[in-house]
Amino acid sequence: MEQLEKRLEQYAPLWGRFTPAVRIYRSSRCCVYTLTSSSPEEDVSYVAKVITILGQGEDLERRAAEVRQEIAALEQLRDCAAVVTLYDTAWMPLYDHEVLVGWDVLLRMERLDCVAELLREGETLTISEVRTLARDIAAALAAAHQLGVIHRDVKPANLYRTARGRFQLGDFGVARHCRTGILETMTGTAAYMAPEVARGDVYDSRVDLYSLGIVLYQLLNGGQLPLTDENTPFAQRETAVRRRWQLNRLPPPPQGDRRLKRIVLRCCAGKAQKRFPTAEALLAALEPQNRGWKIVAVTGWTCAVLAAAAALTLPRQEVTVQLPDAPPAQTEQSIIEDTTPETTGDPVGEPQTVQRRYAVIKGVMTWEDARAYCESQGGQLATIANQEQMDAITALLEENQVKTVWLGAANFSEDGAFQWLTGEPFQFTAWAKGEPNNENGEEHYLMMYQKDEEGWVWNDTVLRGMTSFEQISCGFVCQWEE
Repeated sequence: MEQLEKRLEQYAPLWGRFTPAVRIYRSSRCCVYTLTSSSPEEDVSYVAKVITILGQGEDLERRAAEVRQEIAALEQLRDCAAVVTLYDTAWMPLYDHEVLVGWDVLLRMERLDCVAELLREGETLTISEVRTLARDIAAALAAAHQLGVIHRDVKPANLYRTARGRFQLGDFGVARHCRTGILETMTGTAAYMAPEVARGDVYDSRVDLYSLGIVLYQLLNGGQLPLTDENTPFAQRETAVRRRWQLNRLPPPPQGDRRLKRIVLRCCAGKAQKRFPTAEALLAALEPQNRGWKIVAVTGWTCAVLAAAAALTLPRQEVTVQLPDAPPAQTEQSIIEDTTPETTGDPVGEPQTVQRRYAVIKGVMTWEDARAYCESQGGQLATIANQEQMDAITALLEENQVKTVWLGAANFSEDGAFQWLTGEPFQFTAWAKGEPNNENGEEHYLMMYQKDEEGWVWNDTVLRGMTSFEQISCGFVCQWEE
């Protein structure tokens, strides 16, 4: 059989007007060639990705099916601006003595700047570009996951920058449709692979969020992967990857603001249940204005703050916020900030005092939306580790006539027990009688409400559990530690 370049010459003109020119990429799976056009008015540069499939019988059909699946994914995502656009395909049969032995599959796409090439050439993306990449690729993953497609190979080599400075996700070669949400095969590039994939465990679409998190960490770490720098020897780089797989917690990347760092670290969480639950939730945290969250007015100042067991008088800001999914009469809600100091032990030096600031936000939304909103503001859904924190929060709720709120815990752990999102020990509890009961196996989220005969109690409930309470007095509690 002739060499690929010779075959490409015979195939020209491709799609009526293109001729393969210079090979710009080669791997064991495919080659990419620039295309020249016979149409002088062509104002966009294109490339041809060539996937050569060889085999016999069922093996050949299996490989062809994998390529067809890649093409199907790209075609389904054609309307997503954050996914590389597939313009044309062509299947060229390959014969050996009149026996079909494979195909050259050609895919025409726009020529873009590969992020991996940019890094190799020493280019550093600005923080603004990193945020744009994060939003664009999160949007691409959200669109793919909605179709049941898990990419499984998010890495710089499969990310591209357009001429307009936006980013696109490409190469769905190892992507798989997963209608049940769980896969078991191990694939993807090791350095960006989620721990559950490396271990051979079952996994879901959150593996893509982990891989994206590692990419973002790399971009905020001078182009170096987590736990490494430019002087790290190769052997230690492999060790660093294995340390991540062993669920060791990562330090924050050196660049980026606090909010962006928190988002990246959550994506990089070793345990899937500690990551964002969906790409949509990640996108909401990165770009909350897309979900309707925005401050629209400052309404004034009040006072009164609880600190530990003592009452102090400090300024407190009240802010009007427009929240999604709120009833028409509740489109403007209040954020009330409070502070409670919390003393924690420093394993190296003296005990440290952590200042905890709360915000009680009125409005009806799901637990996941409330969580995403808090994280978009650099905080998190509130946790309660002792009676003092419980008293501080409930005092704020009573003052502002809020009777039902979400708290930052869920029961997606392997043993089904509730865990705080922060990883704090789940020791202090205030469960209502008979709770938690995980009715029908669907009550995964922690809610606190004021019960006439019991006072403030906790309850496990479903994602949209707020809808069964008086909506005018519902909300959630955010916290910040400073």
